[in-house]
This record gives sequence, structure tokens and C-alpha cells, in this order.
Amino acid sequence: ELLETIDQQQKDYQEKMESDLAAKAAQVEVLTKQRDQSNNELEQLRKQLRENQNQWIVPRGAVQLERSEELGRGGWGYVVKGTFRRKTVAVKCIFSVIASEVNLDRVRREINTMALLRHPNLVLFIAAVMDNPDGPLIVTELLDTDLRSAYENKCLTDKN
Repeated sequence: ELLETIDQQQKDYQEKMESDLAAKAAQVEVLTKQRDQSNNELEQLRKQLRENQNQWIVPRGAVQLERSEELGRGGWGYVVKGTFRRKTVAVKCIFSVIASEVNLDRVRREINTMALLRHPNLVLFIAAVMDNPDGPLIVTELLDTDLRSAYENKCLTDKN
């Protein structure tokens, strides 16, 4: 009788283990399907990103510069007014001495990021010229003020 009890306990234990194993196998199958679906979605997003990259590139002739007034200057370039598709825009002219392959890759990555961003507190990226002999041009919306003036005139807070 003791042997029958032990045999029954072993059978019960084995059935429980097989049941647990089947449940774990089902979980693995579900997780594998979810992983595969996520990988497919990721690949589709990567494909969309590759397709959307460089859609912002326009030919040099599409942007006219008004070099009469420099709006700003920094370590990578200077900003002037310009015209793009009959709209007044800001054009950042990247210094040609900076236009090495490494830096151009950085500029392209930055532009690809800018092309994806939309927010009321960010300057709107419009286009870029990569075939300019003097260096790349980045075309953005033209604001009616600059950050330094807004800061000095206390326009950045509700308190004046």
C-alpha cells in the first residue's frame, strides 16, 4: 500500500510537471510570436526611417540667400535671411572648413533628427542643401526675435 501511495505521488508529480512544462511552452510560444511581431514592426519603422531620410534635401537653387544682414553666428556657421518657395526663412550656412566627412555625417544626423521633431518651442526645420560648394545650408522658419533678445527683454517668463 505504501508503494502504491508513492507510485501515485510520483504520477501526480509527473503530471504536474508535464502540465507546468506545457504551460511554459505555451508562454514561450506566445512570447516568441510577440517578439517576432515586434521585430517586424521595428524593421518596418527602420524601413520608413530610411525612406524618409534625405527627403528634406533640396537643390542649391531652391534657396536664395539675403547676405545683407547676418542674424547670428556660432561655432559651426552663421545665419542669414533667405527665401525658400517664396517664403522668408532663416538659413544657417555651415562653415566650409567644418565640412569634413565626419562633420557632414554629424550634420546629416542632426538634420535627420530635426526633420522628425515638431514642437511649439522648437524652430521648425524646413529643408537642407547638401550640394552647396561653400558648405551645407540648413533652412528653418524665421522667428521675429532671437533667444538672447527674448531673454534680455524677459519675454520667456510670465513675470516681466
